[in-house]
Amino acid sequence: MIDTKKWEELIREWETIGPCYQIPRRSHNRLVHFCEYCVPLLAGKDVIEIGCNAGVFAYEIAKVAKSYIGVEPANKARQKKKEKPKTDYFQQALLTKKHIQEFNPNVDFVHDTICEFCKKPFAGNAFVACFALYHFLNDEIALLKEHVWPKCDIVIIQNRVQDRPKHHNSYKFYKTARVVKFFKSLGFEDIAIVSGQSEDKRQKFDEVICHRLTHK
Repeated sequence: MIDTKKWEELIREWETIGPCYQIPRRSHNRLVHFCEYCVPLLAGKDVIEIGCNAGVFAYEIAKVAKSYIGVEPANKARQKKKEKPKTDYFQQALLTKKHIQEFNPNVDFVHDTICEFCKKPFAGNAFVACFALYHFLNDEIALLKEHVWPKCDIVIIQNRVQDRPKHHNSYKFYKTARVVKFFKSLGFEDIAIVSGQSEDKRQKFDEVICHRLTHK
């Protein structure tokens, strides 16, 4: 996993853009858990991550993936609602990209909404979303169902299990059982759940690992 000094180096660079979200206090346990249970499953894959933030999960995925595309739509979504963005996560991700390309040149980050991304040609047979799925709108989920998830043989959702004060879609994806039911309906027959929690034990999360069986 990314060493402490490297993470601190990335944070110093991100802070030249604005406040950081993916700092150890918020993300350490989630990243350790993801690296242990999920990253090995992405070896040799063409990975799409939606909601990549500044790219610390991307840094780990890119160590094993064939290629990686990180989609960070947050600021565009906020601007559409006339909300002022807290920071520019996409510009922070571009700083991370320079470090990743030292060991994997097949990495890119795009500042697209889900609608914009789905209209473009892309390669991808693996999908990742970390603490992002419950933010997607119903029409965005419909686009992913049509354009992205049918191409994937593995989907990994790191899911916050607590209820959320704002419900952006009608699926209630903060409930792991709902995530499992949804991806089973899309043909992912082999689904595993691995649970974790933050260091202070206040935040619980699940890795929902969905495989599409191909031996039929």
